[in-house]
Amino acid sequence: MGKLDGRVALITGAARGQGRAHAVTMAREGAEIAALDICHDLPYPRYALAGSEEMTETLEQVRRLGRRALGIVADVRSAAEMEAAVAQTINEFGQIDILVCNAGIADMALAWDITEEWWDTMIDVNLKGYWLAAKYVVPHMLARKSGGRIIMTSSVAGLRGEPGMSHYCASKWGVVGLAKSLAQELSEHNITVNTLHPSGVNTDIITGMAKASLMATDELVNFISTGHTMPVKLLDVDDIANAALWLASDDSRYVTGHTLSVDAGRMLK
Repeated sequence: MGKLDGRVALITGAARGQGRAHAVTMAREGAEIAALDICHDLPYPRYALAGSEEMTETLEQVRRLGRRALGIVADVRSAAEMEAAVAQTINEFGQIDILVCNAGIADMALAWDITEEWWDTMIDVNLKGYWLAAKYVVPHMLARKSGGRIIMTSSVAGLRGEPGMSHYCASKWGVVGLAKSLAQELSEHNITVNTLHPSGVNTDIITGMAKASLMATDELVNFISTGHTMPVKLLDVDDIANAALWLASDDSRYVTGHTLSVDAGRMLK
């Protein structure tokens, strides 16, 4: 018996990194997976995003666990594409029990050097994309009257300021406000809404940010790790996926509006 037997999870930003780890971990616990990603680069951030080959690998890993997997190519910034993605998931699986809002970008620049395009893209992907996913999933959850789980990836940067990341911090703080408001609106329907707050995670975003900022990857990793009180440089994607699994399962059925930090002690400083 898996913790998520009989459930369906829609995961955004699922082609690689944390999103893939969420998909595989939840599939291992019995969930069917709808994996959504844009699968092409954008003018911003200044590094490559996940492609179709990486999406294929995510789907194959889920299927090797004996679970069904649906790949959806969509831009989380588009209302029409997100509405269609939710409809496609329901058409394929009949339900959505778990929504993991994970699609996100990061980049670095001083606040006064950020362009309007960079600012708008950061907010649209990291915050508007979460709202749109919830906008189209929540009515389905309400109609089913079976409760639900919504998990939103924020960051330690959604709990504190970080130099060179004002637009990223603004987006991740916004996620907390969105989630806490949704938690209040949905509690009576047994739909929980919580945020995850990782420190630096070992994904392609780290190398991408370093390259965009003309830094050596080790230099960026060392900068991140100096904020940890525990002896670790970067967290593993499975550390975050296991936390999300707890929030998705019945083990956390009365936890809502919570900000769960997985941060190697970063928020202690």
